[in-house]
Amino acid sequence: MAPSLLCVHAHPDDEVLFTGGVLAQAAAAQWTTTVVTCTDGRYGYAPGGVSYGTDAHDPEATAALRSGDLRAACAALGVDTVVELGYPDSGMRGWPINRAPEAFVNQPLEVVAAQVAAVIDAAQADLVVTYDRFGVYGHPDHIKATEVTEAALALLDAPPRLLQVTVSKSAIAALSAGLSTEDEGLPQWLADLAEFGSSDEELVAMVNVTDVLETKRRALECHGSQLDNRFFLDMDAETFALLLGSEVFTQPGGGSGEIARQLT
Repeated sequence: MAPSLLCVHAHPDDEVLFTGGVLAQAAAAQWTTTVVTCTDGRYGYAPGGVSYGTDAHDPEATAALRSGDLRAACAALGVDTVVELGYPDSGMRGWPINRAPEAFVNQPLEVVAAQVAAVIDAAQADLVVTYDRFGVYGHPDHIKATEVTEAALALLDAPPRLLQVTVSKSAIAALSAGLSTEDEGLPQWLADLAEFGSSDEELVAMVNVTDVLETKRRALECHGSQLDNRFFLDMDAETFALLLGSEVFTQPGGGSGEIARQLT
C-alpha cells in the first residue's frame, strides 16, 4: 500500500502557500494525498476583487469562488482527495467576526476533532501535517486547526506521525527586512511572521521544493482571486523561489529529524 500524507489547513490557498511543495512531491512519489480545509474562506476577496467590509462583499459568493479555487489548486498539485469541512471563516486576527458564534474558532473542539479524526482514519494516513502552535503567523483559524488536529490524533488508537509547518525566525527576520525596504505591497501576514516562527533549534527540516516549484506556482495561480496572492504571482522566478522554494517543519517537543526524512 502506498504511504499516505494528509494536510489539515484552515483556508483555501493555505494548502499551496505552506505545503504545496510537499504535496506535489508526495504525489509525484506515488503517495496518496489528502487535503482537509476547515473553513470556507468567505471573508476573503469576493468575485471581482471586492474586499470584506464593503457593501458589495458577498460572503456566500466568496465561499463558492474559493471552493472552486481550492479544488483547481489541489488538482494542479495532484492531490487525491479534498475534504471541505465548510465552517465559516473567522476572519483575520482582531476582526469583530472572530466573535461570531458560527465562526470556526468558536466551534466545539471535540466536534471538529471527531470529524478530522474520521478523515485521518479513512485516509489511513501515515503522516499528518498542520500548522505550528502559532498557526504560523497568529491567524486564529490556523491556531484552531492546529488544536483540532492534535485533538483528532489523540482520539485515534494508533495515531500517525505529525509534522507542523512553521517558519525559521532567523530566516524570516532577514527576509522581511529586505523585502520591507523594497516592497510597499508586503502582505500583512508576511510582515506578521517576524512575531512568530520557530528557533533554529526547534526546526526538524527545511524541505527543498524547487523541483516542483512551477507546479506550486500553477496551483497558486488557481487562487489568484485572492489579491494577496498577486504579491507572489507577480514576482520574478528568482524571488518566488526565495520565498516559496522551501517548506519548513517542526514537531511537538522538537525531534531528531527522523520524521522529516519521510518528506525528503
